[in-house]
Amino acid sequence: MNFVKWIRKNNRKIMVFVVVFCMLSFVIGQFGIKMIVSLMGGGSQLIATYDDGKKIKSPEFVQAQNELTVLRMLMADRLLLGQSRSGISGPLLSYLLFPDSQFGSNIAAQLKQLVQRGQIQASLEQVEDFFQEQRERPEILWILLKEETYRAGTIMPSESAAQTLRYAIPQLTNNQIDAAGLVGQIISNNNISEEQILRIFADLLSVVSYAGNVMDNEPVTINQIKATIGRTQEKIDADYVQIPAAPFIDETADIEDARIQEQFEQYKDVTAGFPTEDNPYGFGYQFDKRVQLEYLIVRMDDIKEQIEKPTPEALEEYYRDNLDSYKTSRLSDPNDPDSEKITQTQTFVEVESRIRRAMETERANTQANIIFNEVKDKTETGFETLNFDDATAGQLQAAAGDYESVSQTLSEKYKVPFFTGKTGWLNAEQLGEDDILSTLGLRRGQTYLRLPNLALAVTAEKNTRRQIGMPAVRVWENIGPMTGGYINEEEGTYAQIMALVRVVDIKDAEIPDSVDVEFDIQGVSLSEEPTEEKVYSLKETVRNDIRMLDAMETAKNRAEELSALVDEKDWDDAITAYNDKYGSDDPNDANDQAVDVESIKQQSRISQTEIEMAKRVMLENPASAGYIQQQVTGNLLINKLYTLLPDDAETTGIIHSVLPFEMQEAVLVVKQVLRQFATLSYYADNKAQTALQLSTAESAALALDHFSNDNILQRMNYQSKLNETTPTEQTESTEPKTPAEDSEE
Repeated sequence: MNFVKWIRKNNRKIMVFVVVFCMLSFVIGQFGIKMIVSLMGGGSQLIATYDDGKKIKSPEFVQAQNELTVLRMLMADRLLLGQSRSGISGPLLSYLLFPDSQFGSNIAAQLKQLVQRGQIQASLEQVEDFFQEQRERPEILWILLKEETYRAGTIMPSESAAQTLRYAIPQLTNNQIDAAGLVGQIISNNNISEEQILRIFADLLSVVSYAGNVMDNEPVTINQIKATIGRTQEKIDADYVQIPAAPFIDETADIEDARIQEQFEQYKDVTAGFPTEDNPYGFGYQFDKRVQLEYLIVRMDDIKEQIEKPTPEALEEYYRDNLDSYKTSRLSDPNDPDSEKITQTQTFVEVESRIRRAMETERANTQANIIFNEVKDKTETGFETLNFDDATAGQLQAAAGDYESVSQTLSEKYKVPFFTGKTGWLNAEQLGEDDILSTLGLRRGQTYLRLPNLALAVTAEKNTRRQIGMPAVRVWENIGPMTGGYINEEEGTYAQIMALVRVVDIKDAEIPDSVDVEFDIQGVSLSEEPTEEKVYSLKETVRNDIRMLDAMETAKNRAEELSALVDEKDWDDAITAYNDKYGSDDPNDANDQAVDVESIKQQSRISQTEIEMAKRVMLENPASAGYIQQQVTGNLLINKLYTLLPDDAETTGIIHSVLPFEMQEAVLVVKQVLRQFATLSYYADNKAQTALQLSTAESAALALDHFSNDNILQRMNYQSKLNETTPTEQTESTEPKTPAEDSEE
C-alpha cells in the first residue's frame, strides 16, 4: 500500500495517538516517558553485571540517567565543588558524575595548583593519571557508587538532604531562589515527587559520606595537631652577623684535575639545590631538561611607525563613542561622605593624547595580528597533510616552514623588521633569566601561560602524558603569538614585542658522561651587533664550586675571629674592632668587608613533609624551582637557628655562636635567638580547623585512588555485556539502545 494513502486512511487514528501521547507526556513528564520506552521491550537488553551477578539493564541505566539529571537541576555539580569537608572527594565526584559541567572544567588545574602549593599530599603524576583515565559512563559509575555505599550501610536520611538543600541553594544562587522554589520547579516541569527528589539527593550525600569514612581510616592524631599548630604559630626572632664567602673566592686559583674529578663523581647523579646532611651545599651536576628554541620577533614600535595615524576627525569620533570612559564622579563636599555626587566629563582636549595612544595601540595590535596570522599560515601549511599524533619529530621538522625565509618575505611586504634566530640549550633557570624569553607568554581563558612553562612541556614524540594546564604542543609546532617586552637600554624605555616561538629540539634530564661537557646557552638578542657567545662548561661549574668551598673556610675563620672578639669585648666593641681591621672608609669600595648585625622577625618553620613535597614539585615543574628554592633555603636558616635554643627555652640569651649556612654560602655569628610559643587559647580555637586541613591534605592520594575509574570497576567486579563495547562506544547519543529499539532490529 502506498504510504501516503495509508496516512490518509488512518489519519484519525494517528491524530488520536498523537493527542494521547502528548497528554501522557504532560501528565507523567519526560522521566516517565523514558521509563515507558525503556520497558517496551521487557527490559531484555543486558548492559553489564557487577557485584557477582547483579545486572544493569536498560531500565536501570535510564533511571540512573534521570537521577543524574535531577542532581544537575539541584546544582549538585556546583555543590560538590564546594564540599570543603570532603576534601577533594567532592570535586572528584563532581568530575565523574558531571564531566561536561562548566563549573568543573578547571578541576584538574585547581588540584594541580593545590599540589604545587603543598596543600594536598599527592604528586602531580597521581593527579594526571586520574584525569587521563578512560572513564565509564557517569550513569554506570553512579549505579556502582550507590550500590557500594548501600552495601556498606551508609544511607543518609531524606531529612538531611532537605536540610542541606535549604542551606546550600540560596548560597549557590545568591539568594535568587530558595530550596523550596527550586524543588517546586523540578516537580512541576518533570512530574517527579518531592520525596523522590530528596531520596536522589540523599543518595549523593551517602556516596560522599561513605567516601569520607574511607578517607578517615587513618585519623589525625592529637600530637599531629599540636605539632602543626606549634610549628606554624611558633615564631622566631634572631640577630646575627653574616659573613659571606663570595669576597674570599679566588677566581684565579688553580684547582687540580684530580680534585675536580672527585667532586664531579661524588655529585654527578644528584640534582642541584637539594641539601642533605651529606650534601649541605646542595651540590648536583645532573642536567635538567633542556630545550632549544627558534624564535620570530617583531617590535610593536616598528609596527606603530607603519600604521596610518588617526586623523583629528577619527579622534573626536572615538571620543564620542567612548564618552562614558571619560566621566568621573566626585563628592560635592569633600568633607562630607554623604554629600551629593557630581558627575564630570573630561573635555576632548584633556584626553586627546590618551585617545591618540589608545587608537594607535589598537591599530598596531590589529596589524600585528594580521602579520602573525600570515606567518602562522606560511609556517604551518606543511602540517595540513600530517597526522600530528603519529608524525615523528623528523616529519614535523620537514613540514615546518622556515622562519628566516618567511620573515624576509613579510618584512618587505609590511615594511617591518623581523628578528629570527635560534637559542642554545636552555633549562628552566636559564629560560627564567633571559631578559626577553622570561617575559613572553599568552593568555588562555583566565590563565596566563608563561613561555618557560610552555617550552618545558613540549614533547618530541606523541604526547601520551599531557601536563595538566598546558596545551599539548610538539616540537616544531608554533607557540603563540605571545606578547612580552624588554628594557631598551639606549632609550631607557620598555619596548613591547610580539613573538612566535617553537621548540626545535629537546634533551631530557640526564647524568653527564664526563666533566668535560660543554654546550651553547645563548638566549635571545635583538641587537644588530654580534653578541658574545655564552657557553656552559660543566668543568668550570665544578671548579667554581671547589673555589667556593675554599672561600667558606676563610669565612669560617673570619667568623671564629669575630666570635673571639665578642668573647673578649662586648658585641658593639667587637664589631667596631672587626670593621676597623677589614672594613673600608670608602662606601663605593667593592672590597669592603665590614659587617653589621642583621635581624629576622616573626619567622616560622615548615615541616619536613612540606619540604619533601616542595622538592617533588621542583622536579615535576622545573619552572617553579627558583621560587620554591627560596622557601626551602629560608626554612633551612630557621631550622639552623632553632638548634641553638635549649629545650623549651624562650631565648638563647646573648651568645656568639658560629653557625655555617652552606646553602647561603655564608657563615653566621649569632647574637641572640628568641622564640614565641603558640598559645593554648590559639590551640583551642584552631585545633578543629587544623585537624580538617591535615585530614584533607593526607587523604588526597586516597581520594584519587577511591574515585579512580578503574578502581571503582574493579571493586564492584564490573563486567560490560555490550558485545565487548562500553556505553560510550555504543552510540553517538548519551543513551544505550532501549529494549524496544533492540527488538525492532
